[in-house]
Amino acid sequence: MKNKFKIIFAGSAGGHITELFAILNKEVIGDSEVIVLTEETERTKSFKGENYFFKPMGYNPFRYIPALFRCLYIFRKEKINLVITNGAEIGLPSVIAAKILRIPTIFIDISAAASVPHLAGKLCYPFSDYFLIQYPDMKKHYGKRAKYVGGII
Repeated sequence: MKNKFKIIFAGSAGGHITELFAILNKEVIGDSEVIVLTEETERTKSFKGENYFFKPMGYNPFRYIPALFRCLYIFRKEKINLVITNGAEIGLPSVIAAKILRIPTIFIDISAAASVPHLAGKLCYPFSDYFLIQYPDMKKHYGKRAKYVGGII
């Protein structure tokens, strides 16, 4: 029996994870198994499938270190094939862990980032294999690896 393709969706519990689910619906991901990394809220506790909850990290760099090690553990345990994030908090440890384990990553810049890059985008850019932006002007903020794909929400 063939193993299913496993994808991580990593994003903060609010708009970030909502955007990932809007963009990466069943039409796009097909029969792939989705595993979610986010914060635990009343809403995220109701997500179907495999979910891993992280404590909010905010701007405290010391909270990112245990999250990175936990991501490494999860990715190995689950045999992840792809990591997709649009940032905030858990996005950074996810792309770094994926880079260490040589798992391909896709970063999708959030739809709200129309003229100014957000911190997660700036931090994840060097570690992402594919960095997708939704506004052409954002290319000047990130660099030549940023690929303009248009509005995808």
